[in-house]
Amino acid sequence: MKDSEAVKRWPSNIEKILNHPSARDEDDEKPFEDARSRDNLNLELRFCNGKRKFFSLVELGETDFDPGDSDIITLRFARANVIVTGQKLMPLYEKLLDQRARFIQQNTEAEGELQSVNEPYIEKIEIVRRED
Repeated sequence: MKDSEAVKRWPSNIEKILNHPSARDEDDEKPFEDARSRDNLNLELRFCNGKRKFFSLVELGETDFDPGDSDIITLRFARANVIVTGQKLMPLYEKLLDQRARFIQQNTEAEGELQSVNEPYIEKIEIVRRED
């Protein structure tokens, strides 16, 4: 074989994990982020397993914030309720109120152990479909 010929190398399992779309996203460091403009009418939910789903903010009728040991934000959309559970979620609630949240990112358990107690942490995102 000549030096100019490249040998095909298959990625290792670690490379596959690190290159997975959910691990590659630069926005994953934050559990939520400001929308760049009010033109974005969708709220994306990003789960720690890589799954994503979005809801139209046009269909958001009401949002509740329930502080406590675990903060709970309930978003009442036309066809489903989205329940976000975590800690220090008041900044997220304020962004939702202002329609400035682009996404909500569920954190992993390991991220929760490494985070400061003063930083927002999203433990769980639950979607409860409404009966027609």
